[in-house]
Amino acid sequence: MRAEVTGEKIIHSDEHIPGMGKIQYEIQVIKVFKGFDKIKEIQHVYTNEMSSMCGIRLGSGQYLLSGSITPEGFFVSMCDYLELWDRLSLMQKNNLKYRYLMGCDCMISICTEKSCQLSTKNECMLTNWSSLWPFEGEEPVHESACIRHSDGSCGWYGETGKPSENDTMDVSDV
Repeated sequence: MRAEVTGEKIIHSDEHIPGMGKIQYEIQVIKVFKGFDKIKEIQHVYTNEMSSMCGIRLGSGQYLLSGSITPEGFFVSMCDYLELWDRLSLMQKNNLKYRYLMGCDCMISICTEKSCQLSTKNECMLTNWSSLWPFEGEEPVHESACIRHSDGSCGWYGETGKPSENDTMDVSDV
């Protein structure tokens, strides 16, 4: 989702152990790209208070937020894709607007082995997944979308908008 962070509050744990609480970010949702049926009138995003518990810090501004919907609310962590909206490339914004929704039935798998095989036809494979999380100041690496083909299989679409030759992509080549 695209959302603007408008406030922050620390919710302490019941055990009163310092740092073990949650951070509740007040947000204003601008656009939901996936999960419309699960996200009604969301007003808050939660994360663990400590980074050692995969908690993240958001400043004020607009973000692209991905996360998990739990019974307690919408949670984000270091493992989710979070980026300031203004730092996204034009390709990423276009993919969000036009392409990613076409891949809702596709799965993205990560492979760290030398030789990987797709397990189903509705799967796209990433190799060298560590390059998905660039270091501070680097440009975003991944600018492709996993999209369903007309035959029901899924494959990577790059900036040309054409499907790749196969369904495996080494993101270090992007």
